[in-house]
Amino acid sequence: MPKLDKTIHTLGVYASATLILFIILTQIFGRFPSQVQYGTALMLAIVAITARSHPKSSAITSHRTMLANMLLILGAVLSWAYFTHQYDVIANYREGLPNSMDLWCYAIGTLVVIWAAHRAEGWFLTSVVLLAVAYLAFGHLLPGIFHHRPFSIARILEVSYSYRGIFGVALASVVDIVVVFVVLGTALRLTGAGDLFNDLALLLTRGRRSGPAQTAIIASAFFGSINGSAPANVAATGVLTIPMMKRSGFSARFAGGVEATASCVGQIMPPVMGVGAFIMSDITGIPYVTIMIAAILPALLYILSLSVTVALEAGRMQIPPLSDEDTPPWNRTMTLRAGLLIVGFGTLLTLLISGYPAPFSGLVATGVLLLAASMFPETRLKPANWLSMLTDSGRDSLSVLLSCAAIGIVIAAISSTGFGIKLNQEITVLGHSSLLLALFMAAICAIVLGMGLPTAASYLMVIFVAGPALMDLGVDKLTAHMFVFYYAVLSAITPPVALAVFAAAAIAKTNPMGLAVTAVRIAAVGFFLPLIWIYHPELLVQPGSDLNALFLYLPAALAAIVAFSAAQIGFLFRPLLVVERIFLAAGALLIAVPSNVLNGGAAIGLIVYFLWIFKGSKQRG
Repeated sequence: MPKLDKTIHTLGVYASATLILFIILTQIFGRFPSQVQYGTALMLAIVAITARSHPKSSAITSHRTMLANMLLILGAVLSWAYFTHQYDVIANYREGLPNSMDLWCYAIGTLVVIWAAHRAEGWFLTSVVLLAVAYLAFGHLLPGIFHHRPFSIARILEVSYSYRGIFGVALASVVDIVVVFVVLGTALRLTGAGDLFNDLALLLTRGRRSGPAQTAIIASAFFGSINGSAPANVAATGVLTIPMMKRSGFSARFAGGVEATASCVGQIMPPVMGVGAFIMSDITGIPYVTIMIAAILPALLYILSLSVTVALEAGRMQIPPLSDEDTPPWNRTMTLRAGLLIVGFGTLLTLLISGYPAPFSGLVATGVLLLAASMFPETRLKPANWLSMLTDSGRDSLSVLLSCAAIGIVIAAISSTGFGIKLNQEITVLGHSSLLLALFMAAICAIVLGMGLPTAASYLMVIFVAGPALMDLGVDKLTAHMFVFYYAVLSAITPPVALAVFAAAAIAKTNPMGLAVTAVRIAAVGFFLPLIWIYHPELLVQPGSDLNALFLYLPAALAAIVAFSAAQIGFLFRPLLVVERIFLAAGALLIAVPSNVLNGGAAIGLIVYFLWIFKGSKQRG
């Protein structure tokens, strides 16, 4: 038994490496037909997640666990082998008319995908997928907008295990785009270039009262942009920043809340945006450069809101600044790492702006980075690191790949039953009476459906539900997609299923629910930003944007961010009275209203009040 356990675990490691090799080689030398390409990647991912999660010691391995794992691997391999062998015949002659063997393949393949997704993401995702399958089977018995025509078991299986379901746009985005950038992120980490994010953040915030918290924000923004996962970002940067914040005097809840919130920043930070920009470009047809430029200002405003909030909290608590002992000196290794980042990201951006596809650009940037790193002993990969790059990249890809495969079933249920169209119509009708209520409904859909899922999976699931409705209400396509994407990102810190919060709570050693409430407070401006740019679309700079309107509104937006942050912290140069906090919050909300008169009046009033408070604090000081 111990030898068998070790063999299964080794199988998982090599399946992870093979997954990455398969995707890289097919990107370079040519792809298979879509469902064969995605089916092969999916099979390798299922084998990897099953084998890698298999206990290593027979002392804790029951016969039932062993049997379950063997059945899962066998089911994945058999369904892949049959589907790959029969693909041409099914596509040309049996689509819509499956025989009994086809149905067995679809049934086994669908079951192992749901099972593997459960291994990767837990019960929340599993419950959503099973609810979608139940809706396909029994939705014809439900009343109102939930009612649809009956589906036979054969039809449910075929819809689920097809390009409309498991092999649809969600899995395609991961296999074609996301995995390549996971490899780039792993290469940055193994060469040490990724460590520069933390060192640079410490150097930039040296001497500041809120330095440790500012370090978390800057490091997470840099690292998270290429990471693609808020919980993984917390795990990578939080082990440094959370203890540092606690040592400087921040509470455990606040320290964990800052890290969890800051880890969402990277998902919305150009140029990579946790690969969100590439997925958005792929499904909308909007050029990547347009999306990247549009995302810059909202991301900077969100970062500014976090920075102001932690600076005010540090002032309220009189936190001392970072000492020189906590700040690493600039040395040759940092210079080399900075050079690698410039070369890697410079190559990536040059190719993307030149119009090359995202996967090609990512692969070339990875190759250039590794080639440059090999020139110096401090950054050169050791022989064991090359295998680690493949296995670690495969391991880091499993969660998003399997969850997006399972989410394909949910998307199939929404589209095949017509529920998506009906829900869009309901949101559209609501929007004709109140656009704000429709936006709230769409935001709630994005947050609730996105809970417990990687950002890419939650965005892809929600955009097919709420996106068309927003566009029917006159919201621009890019604006609607960015709206849904932001709330999908923020679902990572929204209780009760807040994955980034749980990761931060484990490091901060504090209660997750209390930390989640603190994280939502810290990110409060981020929850309002998407609503603001719906009414002030000039904040999303794109071709045809009114730059005059942007330059007029931007100072007001900055004043609103400072006012709202001060209102919730209760400090601005000095402790604030309750009535002052209410005044500042009301002024900030007035700036969000689509009225130039109210925006200008509120901004002037807030700026005058800031100056008055500043002058009074100086006189008392």
